[in-house]
Amino acid sequence: MKISKGTVMAALVLTALCLGAAADGWVVKVQTTALRKNPQFYAPVVANLKAGELLTQVSASGAWLQVKTAAGATGWVHKSAVEVPRYALMASAGGARTQAAASQAALAGKGFSKQVEDAYKAKNKGANFAGVDRMLQVKVTPAEVKAFLDQGRLGATGGAQ
Repeated sequence: MKISKGTVMAALVLTALCLGAAADGWVVKVQTTALRKNPQFYAPVVANLKAGELLTQVSASGAWLQVKTAAGATGWVHKSAVEVPRYALMASAGGARTQAAASQAALAGKGFSKQVEDAYKAKNKGANFAGVDRMLQVKVTPAEVKAFLDQGRLGATGGAQ
């Protein structure tokens, strides 16, 4: 049986597409997290990642993943800040809005949306949302994290080990 060049080319293209689709992909599941130079919580920050951002795994070390962002930045992120995507958004032709923002998709994937937030606020008028907003503004530097780990004699690698 003779196989044509076209059949071979089609098989190669299909194989390449399947391998690309099988690449280890992750999505940021927390509001923000740092992409770090090394697999340590106090390592220098390469970039800041936002909820819903897609990442491609390069390698792994314990509870840390070396990943590459869509923008091309490479660094380390802790597994507790990411998850394997469970859904894909498909755009269709037409003038209507066909895609959700990455942050909206990440929150919706957890069952949290603007409507859920509004309903919670309506049922809990006494809740101190200003306090939550202040907590979200607290930023801890890598030096402060390292000092905390050193003072508490905690492991530098962190994570679920």
